[in-house]
Amino acid sequence: MEITTIDKLSEENQKLVKVAMEARKNAYSPYSSHLVGAAVRSASGKIYSGCNVEIITLQTSTHAERNAVMNMAMHGERVIDAVVCYGPYSGVPCAECRQVIWEFCDGNPDVLIIGATTEGEIELMTIGEIYPYAYGPETKGIDCKKY
Repeated sequence: MEITTIDKLSEENQKLVKVAMEARKNAYSPYSSHLVGAAVRSASGKIYSGCNVEIITLQTSTHAERNAVMNMAMHGERVIDAVVCYGPYSGVPCAECRQVIWEFCDGNPDVLIIGATTEGEIELMTIGEIYPYAYGPETKGIDCKKY
């Protein structure tokens, strides 16, 4: 993992972080007050955003990264190029979000994950670094782009 700042990112990655920052403003988090925004850039270059949405039972809450990935899939895109998670501390996605991200990585462990904190720290990593023994469509011989 590499630690940096937003000004050191490429213009396209700065834009992705800014979309996640905007998405965070729509987070619904009355129980934990942990507001998170996310943005996914698909292989086509389009950007899809998401935010966390908490439900009182918490088990049915949805994380920002998952909402962004589902937004991408809902628009017919199937391959992720990069993901940003923006929140109050480390932007490393949880295990469940890593699984969802991996589902749409097309077997590519080099998909960029940008963890951006409200304090200004940027953590650069790949899905392969944070999810080294991934289990996904390719393990079953499935090409997600066909669905």
